[in-house]
Amino acid sequence: MLLFAVLSATAQDDELPPPSSKPQTQGNQRPPDGDFQGFTTKKKVDLSKFIIEPNFNLSIGQGRIDVGLSPYVGYRVWEPNKKRGTGIGLYAGGGLTYFYTGFRNIQFTDNTGKSYFANANWHTFGGGAFLQYNIWKGLFARVRMEVLHRRLDDFYSGSVSVQVNPQNNTYKVIIPKIDKTIPALLVGAGYNLLQSRNFFFPLMVSYNVLHPFTSPSQRAYSIYPRGLVVQLGFINIF
Repeated sequence: MLLFAVLSATAQDDELPPPSSKPQTQGNQRPPDGDFQGFTTKKKVDLSKFIIEPNFNLSIGQGRIDVGLSPYVGYRVWEPNKKRGTGIGLYAGGGLTYFYTGFRNIQFTDNTGKSYFANANWHTFGGGAFLQYNIWKGLFARVRMEVLHRRLDDFYSGSVSVQVNPQNNTYKVIIPKIDKTIPALLVGAGYNLLQSRNFFFPLMVSYNVLHPFTSPSQRAYSIYPRGLVVQLGFINIF
């Protein structure tokens, strides 16, 4: 009987599968979710939802230089279901503006007819917000609200004075400085001249809705002196 028991146990051991380094789980059960989930990749920013308009301006003329920067960024807040992936939809965004204008050798004449020359400059800075609807390919409609502050050497007002030193025959032209804050609400449409859905270099035709409510004295110091505004990027061409 002892010999039979030993032979029987040996036979059972022969029927067991060979040892394995991969433990098996019963019933194909997965480990609890809270134990270990491994490493997850970070979600990338979807640039297709943005429009970027790096507006800039550089103009050099006789006795005048204009340098400006007005970057605007918009984010798509609504997209038609049938137009997904085309860039068509409603975008909301905003941006900042800085614009510098420098004048050289401006001529002034006193009561005796003698001429004097001086330099002057204008600084414009502020910001704005916009809503834009991309209609089809590069065509879009836009509403943009801007509040711009201007610090100007006011040589157009006629209050320029000249201090002359007869001892050394020198003079100093005194130009009064003024500050103006003028809002504008531009409503219009345009076309993106770049072959891109995300980067914009627009040709726009707009109307300043606040123009009729702005006094003539304020209009003279606005960067939009007329109601109708034609722009190429940041440059006003009308």
